[in-house]
Amino acid sequence: MFEFLRFELRQQLRSPLLWLMGALFAALAFGAASTDVIILGGSVGNVHRNAPMIVPQFMGLFTLIGMLFIAMSINGALLRDFEQGTAELIFASPIKRRDYVAGRIIAAVIGCLMIYALIASGIFIAQFMPWIDAERLGPVSLYPYAWTFAVIVLPNLLFTAALLSLLAIVTRSILWVYIGVLGFFILYGVSAALLRDLDNVWVATLAEPLGLRAFGRTIRYWAAEQRNNELPAIAGYILANRALWIGISLALFAACFALFKTERSGTARGWRRAKALPTGTAAETSVKPMARPLPKVSPSFGRSTYVSQFLRQLRFDTLGVLRGIPFIVMLLFAIANFIPSAIFAQTLYETSIHPVTSQMLQALQGAYSFVLIIIVLFYAGELVAKERSVKIHEVTDAMPVPNWVPLTAKFGALIAVIVCFQLFGGIVAMLIQLGKGHAQLELAVYAKTLMLNSLVFVLMGGLALCLQVFTNNKYVGYALLVLVLIGQIVLGTLDYTHNLYNYASAPNAPYSDMNGYGHFQKEQLWFQAYWGLFLLLLLLLSAALWVRGVSGSMRERLRLARQRLSGPLGI
Repeated sequence: MFEFLRFELRQQLRSPLLWLMGALFAALAFGAASTDVIILGGSVGNVHRNAPMIVPQFMGLFTLIGMLFIAMSINGALLRDFEQGTAELIFASPIKRRDYVAGRIIAAVIGCLMIYALIASGIFIAQFMPWIDAERLGPVSLYPYAWTFAVIVLPNLLFTAALLSLLAIVTRSILWVYIGVLGFFILYGVSAALLRDLDNVWVATLAEPLGLRAFGRTIRYWAAEQRNNELPAIAGYILANRALWIGISLALFAACFALFKTERSGTARGWRRAKALPTGTAAETSVKPMARPLPKVSPSFGRSTYVSQFLRQLRFDTLGVLRGIPFIVMLLFAIANFIPSAIFAQTLYETSIHPVTSQMLQALQGAYSFVLIIIVLFYAGELVAKERSVKIHEVTDAMPVPNWVPLTAKFGALIAVIVCFQLFGGIVAMLIQLGKGHAQLELAVYAKTLMLNSLVFVLMGGLALCLQVFTNNKYVGYALLVLVLIGQIVLGTLDYTHNLYNYASAPNAPYSDMNGYGHFQKEQLWFQAYWGLFLLLLLLLSAALWVRGVSGSMRERLRLARQRLSGPLGI
């Protein structure tokens, strides 16, 4: 078991997407704990920013949205061998199924715990920021973090890991695991709405698997002094809820060990079952000689050739993203987060409202589009390093293709992904409107608003792409992106909020059902055009610094860039 544990833990800790999401969630937790600009699950209220109750509230919420990277870890641990076709080789050796399953699952749980530790560190560091008023801070203590991990994080992680492990073992399909995550989010949102007004408090408290309702019910009538200095005792609602769902988690783990099979037969591999190879004799399957000679080819390197190369590269990169598992996962996660908020948003200031287009667009922007920033940042690195990751860059870079062709094609793929993501969200929003009896669909308003909301993601995706080219290292590029995001949060808290020096910033242009965008839209577009020109300069520099073949030092790259700039750019 320990050999499987050691091997799988090494694989988990090498996953760049897992660490990228952990860093983004840590930055989100840091911003929520240090400023009122970012709000998670409601405002902090009249308590200290480092009050003991803040930690379990934030971390409990992250155990819910963290199911995304838990699913990634479980899929990698239990389905990697079956997806890559190495399961037969492993299970042909004298190993025990128990050791294989236990080692892989424990490694996935440890990897996720390290991500949660990274998120907790973001909350802990936030209290030392100089912009927080000293009167809003209490004594520094590590006890709330230990209590939270013991009572909230670890039980929730065990339950979600057991549930997703059982789903992976039964279905042997990555897609079905993520569909299970989507179903859990939807059921969690629906149950929260249905159980909110349930008269039986014990049933409503025990039915929630993450313990957030039990914690909230326990501290419901606490005064500010208690919230600033105490944590609830592990008794009553909290003890009953934790005992119940830990028991369910152990039962799910027992089912995982009982149902795990080493055979591949009867299981799906990847998106679909592997098609049976055609049978026939060796003569039938042998390669037939050419009946006619190959045609002569006359190479052409004009403008039409470059346009054709660009379109083919754009199509290849775009389809590669849209068909990829990570994109499908994050799209389902965004939809799962959007649907409950859109379905149950029936009142505004205690007044019943119709699901008009402006309300649906507001819900889309608040509960759906935020996932798009993760998508564009992640795929900026994946697209630039795509050929290098599969070791074919020396072949593709030797082709007679100008530098601007792959660069603009990858940037165009990011734009196409943004458009598809927003289009899908708009379709879901309109289906919800029709389901709630509102048939007045304003297609022009949807198209215009979603297009305007997409501009900031285009600017951020272009910046991410350029940073990947400048650093020539996917992980360093990701690190710089995280620093940019954190830097913008810090600048906002220090009142450095002017749109002229905050990248991709622009005045807000709210939409009104009475007069549309009014006079706000013109100023927003001017600032976005300003940052668009800045991005254009970065893209031109990226075309000059585009690495081909074996990468050299930065000095060598700058020398080559000067040579390229002295002639036609990128050729």
